[in-house]
Amino acid sequence: MTQRDNMLNELYSELIMNSPQTFTMEMPADVGNGRIFQTTTKRGVILSDWQMNYFSDINVQGINSDEYVQIMFCLNEGVSWGVMNECNSVNIQKGESCIYKGHGKTECVCYIKDRDFSFKCMKIPMSYFSMLLTEYFEVQEIQAYKEKLLGGISKVNITPSMERILAETKEFMHFRGGLGYLYLEAKVLELLAVYLSEILELDILIRNDIPISKTERISVMEAKRIIDSQLAYAPSCEDLAKQVQLSISKLTKGFSNIVGMPIHTYIIDQRLTRGAQLLIESNLNISEIAAMIGYSKPSNFSAAFKKKYGVVPKLYKEMQRFNL
Repeated sequence: MTQRDNMLNELYSELIMNSPQTFTMEMPADVGNGRIFQTTTKRGVILSDWQMNYFSDINVQGINSDEYVQIMFCLNEGVSWGVMNECNSVNIQKGESCIYKGHGKTECVCYIKDRDFSFKCMKIPMSYFSMLLTEYFEVQEIQAYKEKLLGGISKVNITPSMERILAETKEFMHFRGGLGYLYLEAKVLELLAVYLSEILELDILIRNDIPISKTERISVMEAKRIIDSQLAYAPSCEDLAKQVQLSISKLTKGFSNIVGMPIHTYIIDQRLTRGAQLLIESNLNISEIAAMIGYSKPSNFSAAFKKKYGVVPKLYKEMQRFNL
């Protein structure tokens, strides 16, 4: 073996050792079917994937460490848990997620037999979470987050964006060495940003004087998420109302109150904003950009764009290039 081969082998071994390390535990065959898959980032964030189906009812208990902030995503059967010697209990259903700080007490969970439980979890060290709040947010925002996140349990619906990011976290295995950690860390921050934005929109920044119930607010924000996730093919108001289980009148009124503009206006505004970004950041031509954001005719895109930005797309791109 040549010296070059030895160097390459050593490099490959170092890359493997420096890649995110994973832990997999299969459920004992006499207990049920399933496994736990866990990965830890350089920052100490623990990502875990739980798939469980028990042959009999199982009671599980353990201490919830107060050194972590935990986000749990329920992808199938719901579950409830409580704290030992306390009357309070928490439940989470399919399609829901919750975020809360560990309390250092023993929690008890009962898993019902013959049910498919599927959870994804992200545990963030309190020291790291506090550092992120300090570095990225203003004092007022930090206070609002601490009151909302560290003093109880906040629940939000799992959005398509969250599902996408959760699925993409496993792709770190396509990278070697520190690149795997870098990719994983980026996905953790992306997921946290998306998650905190939901908390912010639903519970902190929405004005309390808007005459709409919390349930309706959640439905309206879900409608906004649906639009944002499929901007080029945004559903009609009728389809959107069905998806979020609101009447058309409540959806349109609530959307205008919360978002600040009618649904159709919001869709156009977001399409044009996205179009402006693509003009600057990509090499796509006007026709390609128009199609990507939902315009069948480039001329319609250009007319709408000029109405919003005062110039046609081609001129806008040239002006941005020269910082005019």
